[in-house]
Amino acid sequence: NEAIAALQKKQDPPIKDIPVVESKLPAVNSIYKDKNFVYKVTKNLETAIVRPVQKTRTKVSIPKAVKINGYTLKVTGIQKNAFKNNTKLKTVNCGSNVTSIGACAFMGCKNLEKVVIGAKVISIGAKAFYKNKKLKTLTIKTTKLKKAGKGAFKGISPRAFIKVPRKNIQKYRRLLKKSGLSKTVKIKNLNFI
Repeated sequence: NEAIAALQKKQDPPIKDIPVVESKLPAVNSIYKDKNFVYKVTKNLETAIVRPVQKTRTKVSIPKAVKINGYTLKVTGIQKNAFKNNTKLKTVNCGSNVTSIGACAFMGCKNLEKVVIGAKVISIGAKAFYKNKKLKTLTIKTTKLKKAGKGAFKGISPRAFIKVPRKNIQKYRRLLKKSGLSKTVKIKNLNFI
């Protein structure tokens, strides 16, 4: 019994010896990096992607959230110029918490072929997908899109196929045409709604 008691004492250090580490809430405008992206804290418990860590990836999925200092922060934006001129990029899937895609965010991604825009996106900045001539498949899941900036879709493939929510097809057709979409691009109902 004495041997067991001595062993337990060695395994369980007294509570007073364990240091208490308090994690600091990430400050607004601070920059953090993980293995995939560089993030900027935009509001309490929200972040936006500033840029990828590597420009060699062909497929990018924007996460719903990221852990910083022990806190889970939603990824709600893709900042201006975030993926600009990323010539290797072929597929993008915007995270389910993204509400805004910044101006020129994917401009010059000359090999970009497929994009999925998440269900919470409200605004797409000017020239966000400008002159991505190989972009042929675009799925817009959001029913909340209010703004597509000037030239946002100008210069994508004239044979592109865009799927949008059924209840928004007429509204989005007008909105996307104003943003520079070619008249030859087909806009169809998204089957999931």
